[in-house]
Amino acid sequence: MSGQSLAGKLAGVALLIAAWELVSRQVHGIAVASPLETLAALWRFANQPAFLLGDLWTSVWRVVLGFVVGALCGGGLGMIAGFVPFVRSALTPARWMLGSVPGVVVVMLGMLWFGMGSAMVVAIVALMVAPAIFVAVVEGLGSVDAGLLEMARAYRLTPRMRFVNIYCPAMAAPFVSAGIVALGGSMRVAVLAEALGANQGIGHALAVARTNLQTPELYALALLSMALVGIAEMVLLRVARRAFPGGRP
Repeated sequence: MSGQSLAGKLAGVALLIAAWELVSRQVHGIAVASPLETLAALWRFANQPAFLLGDLWTSVWRVVLGFVVGALCGGGLGMIAGFVPFVRSALTPARWMLGSVPGVVVVMLGMLWFGMGSAMVVAIVALMVAPAIFVAVVEGLGSVDAGLLEMARAYRLTPRMRFVNIYCPAMAAPFVSAGIVALGGSMRVAVLAEALGANQGIGHALAVARTNLQTPELYALALLSMALVGIAEMVLLRVARRAFPGGRP
Protein backbone atom coordinates (compact mmCIF):
# COMPACT_ATOMS: atom_id res chain seq x y z
CA MET A 1 0.00 0.00 0.00
CA SER A 2 1.47 3.35 -1.05
CA GLY A 3 1.89 6.23 1.39
CA GLN A 4 -0.58 8.34 -0.57
CA SER A 5 -3.22 5.60 -0.45
CA LEU A 6 -2.73 5.12 3.29
CA ALA A 7 -2.95 8.87 3.89
CA GLY A 8 -6.16 9.04 1.88
CA LYS A 9 -7.74 6.23 3.88
CA LEU A 10 -6.70 7.79 7.19
CA ALA A 11 -8.13 11.11 6.05
CA GLY A 12 -11.40 9.40 5.14
CA VAL A 13 -11.61 7.76 8.57
CA ALA A 14 -10.88 11.09 10.26
CA LEU A 15 -13.63 12.81 8.27
CA LEU A 16 -16.12 10.09 9.18
CA ILE A 17 -15.28 10.38 12.88
CA ALA A 18 -15.49 14.18 12.74
CA ALA A 19 -18.89 14.02 11.03
CA TRP A 20 -20.04 11.44 13.56
CA GLU A 21 -18.97 13.65 16.47
CA LEU A 22 -20.67 16.68 14.92
CA VAL A 23 -23.95 14.81 14.44
CA SER A 24 -23.84 13.41 17.98
CA ARG A 25 -23.58 16.95 19.36
CA GLN A 26 -26.57 18.13 17.36
CA VAL A 27 -28.86 15.13 17.94
CA HIS A 28 -30.29 13.73 21.17
CA GLY A 29 -28.05 11.13 22.80
CA ILE A 30 -30.73 8.44 22.57
CA ALA A 31 -30.50 8.59 18.77
CA VAL A 32 -26.76 9.02 18.22
CA ALA A 33 -23.95 8.12 20.61
CA SER A 34 -20.68 10.01 20.34
CA PRO A 35 -17.48 8.27 19.21
CA LEU A 36 -16.05 8.43 22.76
CA GLU A 37 -19.21 6.95 24.26
CA THR A 38 -19.14 4.18 21.67
CA LEU A 39 -15.49 3.39 22.38
CA ALA A 40 -16.21 3.34 26.12
CA ALA A 41 -19.05 0.88 25.56
CA LEU A 42 -16.80 -1.22 23.31
CA TRP A 43 -14.17 -1.30 26.07
CA ARG A 44 -16.80 -2.47 28.55
CA PHE A 45 -17.76 -5.32 26.21
CA ALA A 46 -14.09 -6.24 25.81
CA ASN A 47 -13.81 -6.63 29.56
CA GLN A 48 -16.85 -8.87 29.91
CA PRO A 49 -15.85 -12.56 29.63
CA ALA A 50 -19.55 -13.50 29.51
CA PHE A 51 -19.97 -11.43 26.34
CA LEU A 52 -16.72 -12.55 24.71
CA LEU A 53 -17.27 -16.26 25.37
CA GLY A 54 -21.02 -16.06 24.95
CA ASP A 55 -22.52 -13.63 22.46
CA LEU A 56 -19.37 -12.85 20.46
CA TRP A 57 -18.09 -16.41 20.16
CA THR A 58 -21.58 -17.70 19.34
CA SER A 59 -21.99 -15.25 16.46
CA VAL A 60 -18.52 -16.01 15.10
CA TRP A 61 -18.95 -19.77 14.96
CA ARG A 62 -22.46 -19.46 13.53
CA VAL A 63 -21.25 -17.24 10.69
CA VAL A 64 -18.17 -19.35 10.01
CA LEU A 65 -20.11 -22.62 9.98
CA GLY A 66 -22.90 -21.17 7.84
CA PHE A 67 -20.38 -19.66 5.44
CA VAL A 68 -18.49 -22.96 5.08
CA VAL A 69 -21.70 -24.95 4.53
CA GLY A 70 -22.97 -22.41 1.99
CA ALA A 71 -19.64 -22.27 0.18
CA LEU A 72 -19.38 -26.06 -0.01
CA CYS A 73 -22.96 -26.48 -1.25
CA GLY A 74 -22.80 -23.55 -3.67
CA GLY A 75 -19.34 -24.49 -4.91
CA GLY A 76 -20.19 -28.16 -5.35
CA LEU A 77 -23.41 -27.45 -7.22
CA GLY A 78 -21.64 -24.75 -9.23
CA MET A 79 -18.98 -27.19 -10.43
CA ILE A 80 -21.63 -29.71 -11.47
CA ALA A 81 -23.63 -26.99 -13.22
CA GLY A 82 -20.50 -25.64 -14.90
CA PHE A 83 -19.83 -28.99 -16.56
CA VAL A 84 -23.44 -30.07 -17.17
CA PRO A 85 -25.58 -27.46 -18.97
CA PHE A 86 -28.83 -29.25 -18.10
CA VAL A 87 -28.07 -29.03 -14.38
CA ARG A 88 -27.18 -25.36 -14.76
CA SER A 89 -30.53 -24.63 -16.39
CA ALA A 90 -32.40 -26.69 -13.80
CA LEU A 91 -30.77 -24.88 -10.88
CA THR A 92 -31.16 -21.37 -12.32
CA PRO A 93 -34.69 -20.77 -10.91
CA ALA A 94 -33.66 -21.84 -7.40
CA ARG A 95 -30.51 -19.73 -7.58
CA TRP A 96 -32.47 -16.72 -8.77
CA MET A 97 -35.08 -17.18 -6.04
CA LEU A 98 -32.54 -17.46 -3.21
CA GLY A 99 -30.46 -14.59 -4.58
CA SER A 100 -33.38 -12.19 -4.91
CA VAL A 101 -35.31 -12.85 -1.67
CA PRO A 102 -34.68 -10.11 0.94
CA GLY A 103 -32.74 -11.20 4.00
CA VAL A 104 -35.58 -10.42 6.40
CA VAL A 105 -37.89 -12.77 4.46
CA VAL A 106 -35.31 -15.56 4.65
CA VAL A 107 -35.02 -14.96 8.40
CA MET A 108 -38.78 -15.18 8.89
CA LEU A 109 -38.97 -18.40 6.88
CA GLY A 110 -35.93 -19.79 8.68
CA MET A 111 -37.63 -19.22 12.01
CA LEU A 112 -40.61 -21.26 10.76
CA TRP A 113 -38.47 -24.04 9.31
CA PHE A 114 -35.72 -24.41 11.94
CA GLY A 115 -37.19 -22.82 15.04
CA MET A 116 -35.24 -20.42 17.26
CA GLY A 117 -31.53 -20.82 17.86
CA SER A 118 -28.23 -21.69 16.25
CA ALA A 119 -29.53 -24.11 13.60
CA MET A 120 -31.74 -21.36 12.21
CA VAL A 121 -28.91 -18.83 12.02
CA VAL A 122 -26.46 -21.27 10.42
CA ALA A 123 -29.03 -22.39 7.84
CA ILE A 124 -29.94 -18.81 6.94
CA VAL A 125 -26.29 -17.83 6.47
CA ALA A 126 -25.72 -20.89 4.28
CA LEU A 127 -28.78 -20.08 2.17
CA MET A 128 -27.53 -16.52 1.62
CA VAL A 129 -23.96 -17.57 0.79
CA ALA A 130 -24.64 -20.51 -1.54
CA PRO A 131 -26.16 -18.58 -4.50
CA ALA A 132 -23.26 -16.11 -4.69
CA ILE A 133 -20.67 -18.89 -4.62
CA PHE A 134 -22.69 -20.92 -7.14
CA VAL A 135 -22.75 -18.06 -9.65
CA ALA A 136 -19.04 -17.34 -9.13
CA VAL A 137 -18.01 -20.94 -9.76
CA VAL A 138 -20.23 -21.29 -12.84
CA GLU A 139 -18.88 -18.04 -14.31
CA GLY A 140 -15.32 -19.09 -13.53
CA LEU A 141 -15.72 -22.41 -15.30
CA GLY A 142 -17.40 -20.69 -18.23
CA SER A 143 -14.45 -18.33 -18.63
CA VAL A 144 -11.89 -21.08 -19.27
CA ASP A 145 -10.08 -20.47 -22.55
CA ALA A 146 -11.04 -23.03 -25.18
CA GLY A 147 -7.48 -22.90 -26.44
CA LEU A 148 -6.17 -24.14 -23.09
CA LEU A 149 -8.60 -27.04 -23.15
CA GLU A 150 -7.54 -27.94 -26.67
CA MET A 151 -3.90 -27.85 -25.59
CA ALA A 152 -4.72 -30.04 -22.58
CA ARG A 153 -6.34 -32.60 -24.85
CA ALA A 154 -3.38 -32.47 -27.21
CA TYR A 155 -0.94 -33.13 -24.37
CA ARG A 156 -3.28 -35.74 -22.89
CA LEU A 157 -3.51 -34.18 -19.47
CA THR A 158 -5.41 -36.24 -16.94
CA PRO A 159 -8.77 -34.90 -15.65
CA ARG A 160 -7.14 -34.14 -12.31
CA MET A 161 -4.37 -32.10 -13.98
CA ARG A 162 -6.93 -30.19 -16.03
CA PHE A 163 -8.96 -29.41 -12.94
CA VAL A 164 -5.98 -28.27 -10.85
CA ASN A 165 -4.09 -26.35 -13.53
CA ILE A 166 -6.88 -24.96 -15.71
CA TYR A 167 -10.21 -24.91 -13.93
CA CYS A 168 -9.08 -24.01 -10.39
CA PRO A 169 -7.22 -20.83 -11.45
CA ALA A 170 -10.25 -19.79 -13.51
CA MET A 171 -12.57 -20.24 -10.52
CA ALA A 172 -10.28 -18.69 -7.93
CA ALA A 173 -10.74 -14.98 -8.66
CA PRO A 174 -14.55 -14.96 -8.93
CA PHE A 175 -14.79 -17.35 -5.96
CA VAL A 176 -12.76 -15.06 -3.71
CA SER A 177 -14.60 -11.94 -4.88
CA ALA A 178 -17.97 -13.57 -4.26
CA GLY A 179 -16.73 -14.81 -0.89
CA ILE A 180 -15.86 -11.27 0.20
CA VAL A 181 -19.31 -9.98 -0.71
CA ALA A 182 -21.07 -13.02 0.76
CA LEU A 183 -19.14 -12.74 4.02
CA GLY A 184 -20.39 -9.21 4.67
CA GLY A 185 -23.93 -10.22 3.76
CA SER A 186 -23.76 -13.31 5.97
CA MET A 187 -22.76 -11.24 8.99
CA ARG A 188 -25.63 -8.83 8.40
CA VAL A 189 -28.21 -11.59 8.02
CA ALA A 190 -26.80 -13.48 11.02
CA VAL A 191 -27.12 -10.41 13.25
CA LEU A 192 -30.67 -9.87 11.99
CA ALA A 193 -31.57 -13.52 12.63
CA GLU A 194 -30.09 -13.38 16.13
CA ALA A 195 -31.97 -10.17 16.91
CA LEU A 196 -35.29 -11.71 15.86
CA GLY A 197 -34.95 -15.37 16.77
CA ALA A 198 -32.05 -16.26 19.07
CA ASN A 199 -31.26 -15.94 22.76
CA GLN A 200 -27.53 -15.46 22.29
CA GLY A 201 -25.20 -13.70 19.87
CA ILE A 202 -24.34 -10.16 18.80
CA GLY A 203 -27.80 -9.70 17.31
CA HIS A 204 -29.42 -10.73 20.59
CA ALA A 205 -27.17 -8.30 22.46
CA LEU A 206 -28.25 -5.59 20.00
CA ALA A 207 -31.91 -6.35 20.67
CA VAL A 208 -31.34 -6.14 24.42
CA ALA A 209 -29.47 -2.83 24.08
CA ARG A 210 -32.27 -1.41 21.93
CA THR A 211 -34.92 -2.48 24.42
CA ASN A 212 -32.98 -0.85 27.26
CA LEU A 213 -32.25 2.30 25.18
CA GLN A 214 -28.49 1.72 25.58
CA THR A 215 -27.42 3.73 22.53
CA PRO A 216 -23.63 3.57 23.10
CA GLU A 217 -23.88 -0.22 23.37
CA LEU A 218 -25.89 -0.32 20.12
CA TYR A 219 -23.23 1.63 18.27
CA ALA A 220 -20.44 -0.40 19.86
CA LEU A 221 -22.00 -3.68 18.74
CA ALA A 222 -22.53 -2.32 15.21
CA LEU A 223 -18.87 -1.24 15.12
CA LEU A 224 -17.83 -4.67 16.39
CA SER A 225 -19.83 -6.39 13.64
CA MET A 226 -18.11 -4.31 10.96
CA ALA A 227 -14.72 -5.02 12.53
CA LEU A 228 -15.36 -8.76 12.48
CA VAL A 229 -16.13 -8.66 8.75
CA GLY A 230 -12.98 -6.62 8.09
CA ILE A 231 -10.79 -8.96 10.12
CA ALA A 232 -12.25 -12.04 8.44
CA GLU A 233 -11.64 -10.53 5.01
CA MET A 234 -8.05 -9.56 5.75
CA VAL A 235 -7.04 -12.72 7.61
CA LEU A 236 -9.08 -15.50 6.00
CA LEU A 237 -9.99 -14.38 2.49
CA ARG A 238 -6.58 -12.91 1.73
CA VAL A 239 -5.12 -16.29 2.59
CA ALA A 240 -7.58 -17.84 0.14
CA ARG A 241 -6.51 -15.38 -2.54
CA ARG A 242 -2.89 -16.38 -2.19
CA ALA A 243 -3.77 -20.08 -2.17
CA PHE A 244 -4.96 -19.83 -5.79
CA PRO A 245 -2.90 -18.20 -8.54
CA GLY A 246 -5.97 -16.57 -10.02
CA GLY A 247 -7.04 -15.14 -6.68
CA ARG A 248 -4.03 -13.06 -5.81
CA PRO A 249 -4.92 -9.45 -4.94
